[in-house]
Amino acid sequence: MAYISRNPYNNEVMAEFDTLTDEELEAKVVKAQTAFKSWKNSSFEERAKILHKAADLIRERSQELAEINTKETGKILSVALMENNMCADILDYNADHGAEFLKPHFLETGDEMAGNAVGIYQPLGIIYEIEPWNVPFFQMTRPTAAQLMAGNVVVLKLSSNCPQSALAFEQIMKDAGVPDGVYQNLFVNYEQSDRLLADDRLSGVTITGSTNVGREVAAKASHALKKNVMELGGSDAMVVMPDANMETTVQGAIMGRLTNSGQVCLADKRMFVHESLYNDFLAGVKAAADTLVAGDPLDPATTYGPLSSQKAAEKVKAQIEKAVKYGATATVVGPEVPKDSAWVPVTILTNVTLDNPISQEEIFGPVLMIFSWNDEEKMLELANGTEFGLGGSVYTQSPEVAARIASKLEAGAISINQPTMASKAIPFGGIKASGYGREMGYSGIREFTNEKYINSALINMDDVFKQFD
Repeated sequence: MAYISRNPYNNEVMAEFDTLTDEELEAKVVKAQTAFKSWKNSSFEERAKILHKAADLIRERSQELAEINTKETGKILSVALMENNMCADILDYNADHGAEFLKPHFLETGDEMAGNAVGIYQPLGIIYEIEPWNVPFFQMTRPTAAQLMAGNVVVLKLSSNCPQSALAFEQIMKDAGVPDGVYQNLFVNYEQSDRLLADDRLSGVTITGSTNVGREVAAKASHALKKNVMELGGSDAMVVMPDANMETTVQGAIMGRLTNSGQVCLADKRMFVHESLYNDFLAGVKAAADTLVAGDPLDPATTYGPLSSQKAAEKVKAQIEKAVKYGATATVVGPEVPKDSAWVPVTILTNVTLDNPISQEEIFGPVLMIFSWNDEEKMLELANGTEFGLGGSVYTQSPEVAARIASKLEAGAISINQPTMASKAIPFGGIKASGYGREMGYSGIREFTNEKYINSALINMDDVFKQFD
């Protein structure tokens, strides 16, 4: 596996990096083991100080980091800058709330034999993070902030097309004062990664990636009895009710589907629009797409960029062709883009039937799959009729309708009158083939801790609790 930094806008190879030798990888694992022995005993105050410093450095270096991100992924500069803001906020949030979320608690059992109990959260050890390329700094920050604050140490493998992003983030951690061995970037190949999944010295694995890759990683990690969190693919449903505000709905569709040129797992990919609004919605989406400006992602005037690679673009184009082969209508809207490149034009798919295989696939690109409905029960059956269950959204002006539809959509999170999105404070994750486990918020910081209970009927547990409080 080569770690190659290639600009998808012009196909320029900017840098190449060798994978670690087996000896170098072993040294990093040993270093992580040693680091954990001291890091787990550091105070929340010490950890918080370092995370706050990392947040400050990301804000100070935001332009530099955004340019690295844009050159490696093709995302427009403004989105890369926004990604940095999210990263800094996540670091600050975990620093501010980590101690609270991991605070020991007293449990009155009402059991005379067992007695009362004290619950404490303790770090597990080395956590292996496998992260993708689409929002590299966000993907690295999201689990790392929680795990470092919890007292775990991290070894991280970022996608091989973003090596400069990986090195830049590692440098942020070093400059923030993270002790040697507590956070380490890994340029490893697939065979080495598999060995890490089986290595007893590692205590947990978290991955963000496709469902197919997630299944492979989960099988190997679970075989080693290693705790794992899976944040996998999604084909989120956007439900537009008859009373939805059209301007808000169209804005949400464009932002939720075309941000990062559609390369976001948590995104509204299938849009179920009530028949009374269907034509207006289509017209609104087309008009909004026509205002996009395709060009150099580093140019502030550009609002629509290429995909991460020509290979990624070819896959999306093949999916569109397959959809059409099985009866769908593909309508190209928005700005013209270069052919035979990493670009894919904004495409609307309509007339997609249940027997069309595209209805069961995730399209990781700028494609809006739009359906008309007039029967709520049938619409919900279609919306829930995929293997995915990551996120979703409901557009309505009625709180009662919002609650009813949101509760019936099968997903880990639902947004109302706005695109599905991640928040530093809201636990994030999916169900079904979109994975399991949670990141961010109070759930994310507890995922890789040992929730230990200490109980007795023969000693005053109030006094024991004071030792931890």
